[in-house]
Amino acid sequence: MMARVPLYKTAETEVLRRIETGVWPVGTRLGNEFELAAEFGVSQGTMRRALMTLESAGHLHRKPGRGTIVAEPTTAAAATPTDFHRLTLPDGAPLPLEVFRAKVTERAPEGEEAKLFPGPVHALSRTLKSGGDRFALEEVLIPIDLIPALDEDQPADFLDLLADLALTPTQVEDRLHADITTMGDSVALACDRHTGLLCLTRVARDAGGKVLARQSLRMAGPAAYGVTLGG
Repeated sequence: MMARVPLYKTAETEVLRRIETGVWPVGTRLGNEFELAAEFGVSQGTMRRALMTLESAGHLHRKPGRGTIVAEPTTAAAATPTDFHRLTLPDGAPLPLEVFRAKVTERAPEGEEAKLFPGPVHALSRTLKSGGDRFALEEVLIPIDLIPALDEDQPADFLDLLADLALTPTQVEDRLHADITTMGDSVALACDRHTGLLCLTRVARDAGGKVLARQSLRMAGPAAYGVTLGG
């Protein structure tokens, strides 16, 4: 059975086709996410993901208050497309996430965090669900100097969250390790003590290398992490 192509990839392919065939020439200002989502028959979050991927590849410019514009071909050719969505279900399908609990606090960076953040940060702590079950414990750190105010009502997907805050990463550094649940983890995730965890830490940076956010995920549910080698 052939693997299902994620909807955001289908939308991404069609946008790129329109750019490359001249339907949308350089400088074309596209509709907003809501309008594009309706045109392509996908959700607004799915459309946002497709646009973010194309922006990271240099095909689009997205500026808060100015919308999305088709970029110069030279800019697109110089960029290296990167798939930031490596976390999936074990069968390769997109990982559905929803927020179960969330709270935001403000604090100073602690320990190794100080190497990434020179000043205070928002700490968004959440319990995420997938397929109706508690899936992961998450903490997202965002510099207060970038986002002065942050509330708990944010998209479950890390990159969708950044897009909603008008933060555009051009690189995301991932680090994986294994762990087991503590007593507190087990209670929060409604799982057995000493359950195995897949732990993922992601650091999102802009084109200048500035850290936009750091995500820490402790996942008890089924998930896969894919890496593509070679061109």
